[in-house]
Amino acid sequence: MVKFEIDQRVIFSMNGSSYCGRVTSKAPRLRRIVTDSGKRFVVPVTKLKASPDRALLLETRLDRSLRSSRAHGPMMQQWLHTFGVEAHYERMHTIDDFRHFLKQEGRRPATRYIHIMGHGRSNLGRGNAVLQLTFGRIRLLDHLDVFAALNGKIIIFSCCEIGADRSALESIKEASGAAAIIAYRTPVNDWYTNLVEVMLYERLINTRMTPRSAVETVSSAIRSLGVRMELAKTRMPILVCI
Repeated sequence: MVKFEIDQRVIFSMNGSSYCGRVTSKAPRLRRIVTDSGKRFVVPVTKLKASPDRALLLETRLDRSLRSSRAHGPMMQQWLHTFGVEAHYERMHTIDDFRHFLKQEGRRPATRYIHIMGHGRSNLGRGNAVLQLTFGRIRLLDHLDVFAALNGKIIIFSCCEIGADRSALESIKEASGAAAIIAYRTPVNDWYTNLVEVMLYERLINTRMTPRSAVETVSSAIRSLGVRMELAKTRMPILVCI
């Protein structure tokens, strides 16, 4: 009989729905599971399958030039593979691309992380955070339907300023059912996001930390290392979790 150890990630079907989660305790021929959306089940071992962590990386163009080779996603994809995380990377250029990939890949039970990379702005007023795509931009509150049915996912906005609009993030979290929304409050440089997100994923993958605790731990470590963002003159945490 296949054994599923404590903390191992598994996927299973229950009452016609598929779930992905973590083994929390063992009994003969049974396992207690906490799903990514927080549900708890006792499941026969025969119904379980091993499921690696999975990430969906969505990146829009980081420069105005269509010939630009600047990209963050492929590096993150390779890095996640070293942790055994299956990272699916796609370029998105329009709101229809965004909607398509979140619906087709983001809603899969095994997808735990949704990582959105691009330019963001929030200085247009409360609730007006926007994501700049290759062709046009989207006011996030006008497109909450795009985030529907992402229950239990951890959504990471690797974008400037989105985290300053708490109202927008709270609305996205409510509309999506996500476990957490993580974002930057201020403008950020590529080197800073690379460092922070590597540390963040390490905590999320290798520990039982909640997303909020992982963000607080990484923020504290960044301060202890003396890492500073010249673009962000603030004593408040740059990385936030809703």
